[in-house]
Order: sequence, then C-alpha cells, then structure tokens
Amino acid sequence: MKKLVVSLIAFVMIGFAATAQTKFVKMELPRSIQSPAGLSETIVKDVSFKDKSGMQLRGQLRFVIPDKGNGLISLEFTENILLAGGIKTDFFVIKAAALGETASTGGNPLTNCINECNERYTNPDGTKIPGRGWCKAGCWGDAALRILPVVLTLLR
Repeated sequence: MKKLVVSLIAFVMIGFAATAQTKFVKMELPRSIQSPAGLSETIVKDVSFKDKSGMQLRGQLRFVIPDKGNGLISLEFTENILLAGGIKTDFFVIKAAALGETASTGGNPLTNCINECNERYTNPDGTKIPGRGWCKAGCWGDAALRILPVVLTLLR
C-alpha cells in the first residue's frame, strides 16, 4: 500500500512538472506576416537551449500555419524560453525588419523558403500534400532562430 501511495504521488508530481514546462505564451506578430484564422495546421517543434547559468533546458515552439498564404496565424513559445532569453511577447513586432517584414512580397530567404514549401507540397490540382505545414514551420523557425537573443537548437 505504501508503494502505491508513493507511486501515485510521484506520478502526480511528474505530471505537474510536465504541465508547468509546457505553458505556452502567444507572441505578438507584425501585421505584415499575420494570416487570418481559417484552415490551418498546428506544428509543435521541440528545442533545447541554455539558460543564463549554462544549464541545458528544453522548450517548445508552436506554430499555427495557414493552409494558404505565407504568413502565420500564431506563434507561441514555452514560457521557460522567454524567461531564459529575457524575451518579451512583442519581440517579433520590434524586430520585424530582421524577421523579414517583406515576407509576403518576396525577395528574402524566408519568402523563398516558404515558396519552395508551397511548390514541393502542393499537388498540380492545388491540393495540399502532407508535410507542407511542417516545411513552412521550419522556415519560420529558422527565421526566428536567427534573431532571438537565446540560442535554440531544434530537436528532431
């Protein structure tokens, strides 16, 4: 009986720790890259990073990618990434030019990457091929990782 109680307590504590680690915070996005809500795909990418003390931590990025268009419906980070990097929710609005303010007009690596995803993962009849959301999330993730004040490493 004692082992059962200890096991249950441990299980509950692990559950609370996992929930605390995955608290997502919605990032504000520049208007030029926002897409309206509609048909979309939600992609969660695992990342690792070091905090200010050098401790290796894990977090997640959550992208809501529209089925059509090159923008984002939303982008969220786990709270621990924001705390470790001193990142505020308006970071991408402030750094819009660095992120690719002209993402929807072409002529930059982010737009080229997203256009390549659209070409690679779209059937000749215009229907979506599975994997397009993951591909676009990779483009947005690469763009975000280049300008963040904390070094994040995407985990496979």
